[in-house]
Amino acid sequence: MPKPSVLHVYKDYYPPVLGGIEKCINWLCREMRGDFNTRVLVASRSSRFSDHDEDIQGIRVVQVGCWGRVLSSPIAPRYIHWLRRLDSDILHFHMPNPTAELAYLLAKPPRGRVVVTYHSDIVRQRLTGALYRPLQKHFLEQARVIMPTSRAYLQSSATLADHRARCRVVPLGVRLDELDESDASRAFSAEIRQRAAGRCALVFIGLLRYYKGLPFLLRALAGLPAESTCLFLAGTSPQGREGERRQLERLVAELGLQDRVFFLGALSDAEAVGLRRAGDIFCLPSHLRSEAFGLTQVEAMACGMPVVSTRLPGVADVNRDGETGRIAEPGDVESLRQALASLIENPDLRRQMGRAAEERARRYFSIERMARMVARIYDDVLAGRGALESQWDEPDADLVSPV
Repeated sequence: MPKPSVLHVYKDYYPPVLGGIEKCINWLCREMRGDFNTRVLVASRSSRFSDHDEDIQGIRVVQVGCWGRVLSSPIAPRYIHWLRRLDSDILHFHMPNPTAELAYLLAKPPRGRVVVTYHSDIVRQRLTGALYRPLQKHFLEQARVIMPTSRAYLQSSATLADHRARCRVVPLGVRLDELDESDASRAFSAEIRQRAAGRCALVFIGLLRYYKGLPFLLRALAGLPAESTCLFLAGTSPQGREGERRQLERLVAELGLQDRVFFLGALSDAEAVGLRRAGDIFCLPSHLRSEAFGLTQVEAMACGMPVVSTRLPGVADVNRDGETGRIAEPGDVESLRQALASLIENPDLRRQMGRAAEERARRYFSIERMARMVARIYDDVLAGRGALESQWDEPDADLVSPV
């Protein structure tokens, strides 16, 4: 009997795009390919007119020609063709992605049943959001099951309010084996410690996006003792938004932080592991609810780092204040500075919270756990059962309890 087919639909895929959603789709496909025929449909980053159909790490990935991007959304009419051609039992959309959602409504695939991982609301583009909302609502009405990534985000999302009966919370997961140390990661850790020169090393890893709140982190750093703290920023600006890094570099100069802030650019997987293992505190200062989970903080936690993040729905459900790190108020420089100072000044507390962070990450946020939950939803959908009929044997009240 052939395996059920699943098509993941999003804007981008890892590799080459180094983002949390992109990596999570990669990990999920690889984890579930033993039981499902997993494939991916995304927009091309390299071609305007031609489609690319290739194998990436054993997963079939179709990249459709993209004429450009508007407010991060690809202009790619060929989604419609491929949604019809890649006839699938399950169509797993990752939202928000207006292009693919419209393509589905126009394509009307013959039999695929829609499930959705709801990664975040649209926050910044108010006018675009108002125009997109009717399309989004109509698309969500087609979904058999909607999977927000935390209970708090589900409860606070106006978009999901009308769809709660079909929602099931499924937290994201990481590949823990890819966070193991290696000779290359140890060598990079040694380099980071040398550059830190005995100072407490704060770490950020991720795309330099507008909602990550990095200007607040830099201003908080300016209020911390120069002789005892430094910051390593790893990541690049999103394609087409290279000004994000230049703005941060100008702010570093304005604040006089040139000898305390290190821009590392894009890192290899081994270098990223080395940075997490060498750092003392991981920082996720995001200030808008476009940040709905923070997979990068899970990777840091799994490497034994305590986290300072913000009180955003979902983000604050992963990092528990006083247990695995500290929570600051979004967009509040003084709150962020105090949260950092409480850990910088107490190495024993950092180590204690780092151990708790690693335990929590490995217990609740592995890709294996996420895959089990998603597989159960696929099975329910294929059998004609709904979201509320799913039963979990690994409950955690803050993360996956029923609506």
